[in-house]
Amino acid sequence: MTGNHPSVTLLGASLPVSGALPPIATTAAQIDPVVRGDPASRAVARVVTDGKFLLGGGQRFLAKGVTYGTFAPDTQGYQFPPLRQVANDFRLMASLGINTVRVYTVPRRELLDEADRHDLRVMVGLPWPQHVAFLDDRQRVSHIRREVTRTIADLGDHPAVLMFVLGNEIPPGVVRWHGRIRIEQFLRQLYQESKATSPDSLFTYGNFPPTEFLDLSFLDVCAFNLYLHRDTELRAYLARLQNVAGQRPLLLAEAGSDSIREGEAGQADITAMHARVAFEEGACGAVAFAWTDEWWRGGYPVEDWRFGLVDHERRFKPAAAAVSSVFGEAPFPPEAKTSWPRVSVVVCAFNAADTIDECLTSLESLTYPDYEIVLVNDGSLDRTSEIGRSHLRVRVVDTPNRGLGAARNLGLAEATGEIVAYTDADVRVDRDWLTFLVQPLLPASEVVGSGGPNLVPVDDPPMAQCIARAPGGPTHVLLDDRVAEHVPGCNMAFQREALLAIGGFNPIYLRAGDDVDICWRLQARGWKIGFAPAALVWHHHRSSLRSYWRQQVGYGEGETWLMGHHPEKFLGGKMLWRGSIYSSVPFVRSLRGTRVNSGVWGTAAFPSVYRTDVHPFAFLPHSIRWQLVSFILTLTGASVAVRGGHPWAAALLFGSGLVGIVVTVARNLAYALRSEVSSVPRSRLWSHATIAFLHFVQPFARARGRIRGMLAPPEVVQSQTDSQASPRPRPSIADGWRALLLITGSVIENRYWAEAWTSADRYLTRLTTGMRRSRAVRTVVVDEGWSDDRDVSVFVGRWGWLDVRALVEDHGSGKCLLRLSTHLRPTAFGLTAALTLGVLLVGAIGAGVAYRWPVAGVVAALMTAAVSAFAAWRTAQAAAIVGHEASGIARAEGMVAMPSGPARAPLIAPTLLRTYVLRSAIIFAVMILALGSGAMLLREVFR
Repeated sequence: MTGNHPSVTLLGASLPVSGALPPIATTAAQIDPVVRGDPASRAVARVVTDGKFLLGGGQRFLAKGVTYGTFAPDTQGYQFPPLRQVANDFRLMASLGINTVRVYTVPRRELLDEADRHDLRVMVGLPWPQHVAFLDDRQRVSHIRREVTRTIADLGDHPAVLMFVLGNEIPPGVVRWHGRIRIEQFLRQLYQESKATSPDSLFTYGNFPPTEFLDLSFLDVCAFNLYLHRDTELRAYLARLQNVAGQRPLLLAEAGSDSIREGEAGQADITAMHARVAFEEGACGAVAFAWTDEWWRGGYPVEDWRFGLVDHERRFKPAAAAVSSVFGEAPFPPEAKTSWPRVSVVVCAFNAADTIDECLTSLESLTYPDYEIVLVNDGSLDRTSEIGRSHLRVRVVDTPNRGLGAARNLGLAEATGEIVAYTDADVRVDRDWLTFLVQPLLPASEVVGSGGPNLVPVDDPPMAQCIARAPGGPTHVLLDDRVAEHVPGCNMAFQREALLAIGGFNPIYLRAGDDVDICWRLQARGWKIGFAPAALVWHHHRSSLRSYWRQQVGYGEGETWLMGHHPEKFLGGKMLWRGSIYSSVPFVRSLRGTRVNSGVWGTAAFPSVYRTDVHPFAFLPHSIRWQLVSFILTLTGASVAVRGGHPWAAALLFGSGLVGIVVTVARNLAYALRSEVSSVPRSRLWSHATIAFLHFVQPFARARGRIRGMLAPPEVVQSQTDSQASPRPRPSIADGWRALLLITGSVIENRYWAEAWTSADRYLTRLTTGMRRSRAVRTVVVDEGWSDDRDVSVFVGRWGWLDVRALVEDHGSGKCLLRLSTHLRPTAFGLTAALTLGVLLVGAIGAGVAYRWPVAGVVAALMTAAVSAFAAWRTAQAAAIVGHEASGIARAEGMVAMPSGPARAPLIAPTLLRTYVLRSAIIFAVMILALGSGAMLLREVFR
């Protein structure tokens, strides 16, 4: 438990203590003899993880818990009350609907037996000296690991053990002292040794906000101690923690309130709010701190805090009844669903006889109060329709095969609900899937859609398990903890009216891409897509290499068609995601880094954790271009050596290609080795080798799909706005002069005088909209506050961006001057390409003079001039678009153009100089190596 608690706001009315609560039992004999049966005589199913929830005996197990202790030690150092008192406490807990007890010190088996008699599960805390710099003492570390594994070996087989807690709240100062990596490595080793000792047990660690940034994704359960006393703040942070937990259960392992400071009524309100919000936000359980006001810590009894549901004498406080009421209604109060809207669940199926029965059976078991199931049989040639009709709650709609987009539209037309939810035929949904999926759509807001995660079924065959750990699978992209940029098609829901407003799904998407397209089109209207982390579906992945190849080819084809509909979302042939891609696949996770701000001297109670992009070179070894160039260089070098060419040329070519191949193989193996394969029912060697091979073939399949998409492009359906898009402008002489100024590092400034006030954001919004309508502009990016030298950026080419910045000067009486500055921001590639062209030009001229071969200089000069002219033309074109749009909007606003001109500015902002130099040096070295290899190749070919 953390020692600092923020101020609180009391929420709702206090709940009275129920008179039905049983009295305290003073002797063990007063306990019901049926409850005190022999634990060995009752078969108790071990609780296991089930996606983001827990499962016990085939049923959902929601941990409804309370902490117990710490208590003053007896003469033997045992920190629990006498067994008779423990039995009384456990009986009272069970009467409140509590099923979980969290203890902080190691209990004896007799305490676990007593918990088992009352149908209680115990979270066993394994304490060790974590409040000191424990990693500095090797003997202490060895002692910790030895004692932890010994305790687990003694208690791991007991049926009352819910999970083991491998430590609790390592202070942030200790984490900063040792460094997060060493702490993570220690906890990982402790987990691995514990799991090897008791493979069937669950393990967690009691984390808290100051060390939220620790990567503990290897644990079975993500447990956090959290004391936020306002509903909105708690919900916001739990949404953040759901993303920290990923595909694991999230447990609110400690939460409560002090009755001295808040009053007993206030304590009841706050503690009940903690539990209620935790369940509504999809946590697998909530543990109230604490059972009793009797609390011993640091060698002394604690008298100035009273967090107990009962007092020292075990008399119930109002918090006991409040928490009991929430536990009895979890996860949602019955009255909460009475006014929820009707939902139509649409399943689109094509030849899905193998999986459709499981899908429909799970849909028929949903806990949502008002929904229908519509199965769209998209021309299946197997028993899909017949199986669907065998389910009484399912309405089957048969149609000729027209593709996924058309099938989704047919389901939309058949739907009678206010909300239309979509899932796939190879999916099994969680019983509360629809309840959590609909939640983001309930408030009246700009959220018109929602989605959730998709998990891998543990009973999938080995190849499917490996494919689930390969890149290219469906996943979600989040803009923040609650708003998504994209949700996968197997787990999404939308307001029916919103889908109809944009014309439904685009039917050209036959196999993939429809979900991305629909999300982007809704967001273009200014609407939002919500994310529900607890809306779970289990998605069966492809079970053969051939089917995985076909899937990735289909995704590549869909990407090509998306590029035609949404050119502003692509850069250099790759999607521009504004959000973060959330996936457990190591390859995807490697594309993102984290930066942590822990406050001055590490004093922040809630550190800021930011996601950052890694260097773009990190993706290169996984690209098809890198792999093809590596193979070509290797084969060319080997060919030169076989033909008896120059040894140094052969060695350079062969060595360059071999380095590329080795890097690719090493990266793919690294991703495979970092994949958790304990659930794959094959050897680790086979699993890791298969995953590595899938990493290798995936970019080739995507490339094959893109080629197929380009060879058979669908009709690009344009909206009315798109049809009015401005044509490609022909730059004038003035535009060419401005482009020359921009290329040489100048800033072009346009000024407009207005007699009526206007704001910069209003003007920039209209400017951005106008530029995005132009077919000559591939990408327009709006800065979201991370840069102070640009508001809007227009993509010119690989060599640079045209940055636009606006300022509105207030000249009084509502009059203002709008100043619009434009400058060219070169990319690292642009700087390196310019430097390389200069080196080639000088080298070619020098070679021509030295060898009396002027053709080399002429050819190099012509090539340089052609590349420079192309760059100047594109820059002039982009500058013309910006200038024409700026002038047009100014005229529409009644502004008067003022004399404008260039202003000198540094070519590169000083803050970016270091980054540009580093990137340029690396790119320049790679290009020189490639050009040198190419020159030697040509020499060997034509010698």
